Amino acid sequence: MKRPERELLGQEKKRLRGSKSSGLAKRHRLGPFAVWGRIIAILGPISLTAIVLASFFTPMLAIEKIQFIGNERISENELESALESLYQRPMTTVNDDEVAALLSNLSLIETFTTQAEPPHTLRVNIRERQPILILVRQGKNYLYDAAGIQIAETDEITDYPFVVFNGNPIDNLKYSTAVELLLSLPIDTYSQIFSVRVTDSMTVQLVLRGSSLNVLWGSTDQGLLKAEVLASLLGTGLDNAITVDVSSPNSPVVQYPNS
Repeated sequence: MKRPERELLGQEKKRLRGSKSSGLAKRHRLGPFAVWGRIIAILGPISLTAIVLASFFTPMLAIEKIQFIGNERISENELESALESLYQRPMTTVNDDEVAALLSNLSLIETFTTQAEPPHTLRVNIRERQPILILVRQGKNYLYDAAGIQIAETDEITDYPFVVFNGNPIDNLKYSTAVELLLSLPIDTYSQIFSVRVTDSMTVQLVLRGSSLNVLWGSTDQGLLKAEVLASLLGTGLDNAITVDVSSPNSPVVQYPNS
């Protein structure tokens, strides 16, 4: 091979070696987006862990205000006192079971939900027990709910019917029967009832407001039909009647004096 040819071949080999080295360098060189991606991949979990730890062990999400919604009969002071231990606690360390335990002595609370409103407010939505009837206890009138929980003393006797009942209403069959009846009635019929009595045979007797008219209701079955029949009979005028029997609503009986 002539010298010029050898020189040209040597130059070509050098060029090829330089091209390979450059290619390798390009393959290993990272662009700016790739570099930031790797940084974020490394620092992201570390930052998240730091935030979580800070929320647990620093005042960053500490409770400074508790807002109560839905309480009417229960004073805000009572609620504040019950949940006093939650102040300055991180929200992430408070759960509904703990709140339920703290509120357990407030029997007027039927249910509640909590809602965190960062950075420092805990919202407590309260559903109070709703009265449905009146029981007489030691000569005083008290409102009770469907579960047999005493709500408050009352002097207003026109909004709720009396239930003639002695003993503890909780888990009592007579009480639950009276409640079942009242809950099954249309509002118009409910508002006309002065008192309810459940007999030993578990049949129901009613006395209507503004009269001495007794209603033999029977069992709690067919409540709506019995209410419609009673309304129809009252619409015809029963001023002199003493008893209306709708226990068999398809064949009601009206009793008059000396009949």
